[in-house]
Amino acid sequence: MSSLRLISDDAVANDVLAGPETFEAPTITVVDGLRIRPRRIEPTPIEGCATLFRLAGDAFGMMHQLDDLRRIDGRIQGSCPEPVEIGTLVTIGWESPRETACRAVVVFCRREGDGWLISLDIESAVAA
Repeated sequence: MSSLRLISDDAVANDVLAGPETFEAPTITVVDGLRIRPRRIEPTPIEGCATLFRLAGDAFGMMHQLDDLRRIDGRIQGSCPEPVEIGTLVTIGWESPRETACRAVVVFCRREGDGWLISLDIESAVAA
């Protein structure tokens, strides 16, 4: 941990104090060769399929089936035969007994092949 100390009470107003040294102007340090490598996130497959049940709007109660399920960085992704609008609030029912019903929001929807790639943010588990 570093400490900051004031050199004198009459220091020039535009001086920058950092640690025990006084600099005349703000200083930027550039580090050559610094590379930030994006981490590769491996999807975890989820067995079976899931059913999305819309909870609001004009399409309340409409159901959509998601196949090819996977968990990626805390989100659920799957393939759906029809698009689901971003921001749609849904409950997710699972074919797999290992998963718990939950409420989620659609955060991504993109055409992919014959269907749509849907990504969901889980909001909360649903009490039985």
